[in-house]
Amino acid sequence: MTRWPINHLTAEDLDAFHSASLSAESRQHLEECVECRSLALSDRALLDALAGLPRFEPSAGFADRIMARVQIQPAAARTFPWTRVALAASLLLGLGASVGWSLFNRSALLGWLNNAAAEIGRGLWVAVRVLATNLTEQPWFGTVSQVLSSGRVALIGGLLLVGYGVAMFALRRLLVPPSRPVPDANW
Repeated sequence: MTRWPINHLTAEDLDAFHSASLSAESRQHLEECVECRSLALSDRALLDALAGLPRFEPSAGFADRIMARVQIQPAAARTFPWTRVALAASLLLGLGASVGWSLFNRSALLGWLNNAAAEIGRGLWVAVRVLATNLTEQPWFGTVSQVLSSGRVALIGGLLLVGYGVAMFALRRLLVPPSRPVPDANW
């Protein structure tokens, strides 16, 4: 009859067994459980077999032979082609001309920006109106508006809120490990 109330030994417990730092409860379980004792003996046999394998190390002078084959060349000075220099200079010249024009023609620039902002605002307003019109013309819109205008919205919202809370509580219960050992758990 086994008095051990928790699962079988884990990989960490087996490591502790091999390093002679196994807890008293785990040592007692190892004495009582045939499966865990068999697993520990198999693990010990594997470790002994691995320890008996020959070590593969490079022969003497290996690093010197490799370095003798490496050809080190000095790094060539990096030169920029004139096309890149010319492109960068023309870009900087264009940006400078743009800033200069903007400083001397501030009223024209502000007029263009104000007109562009007004047109963008008008376009967005038209898009909202078209979207609202298309939405209200859908055949299902009448039914949805009746449901939303009645007191059912508060009931549905409350049920959804309670359901969300129950789901979060259940998820928390599933994700948090038990605080005490679980009897008859076969992991």
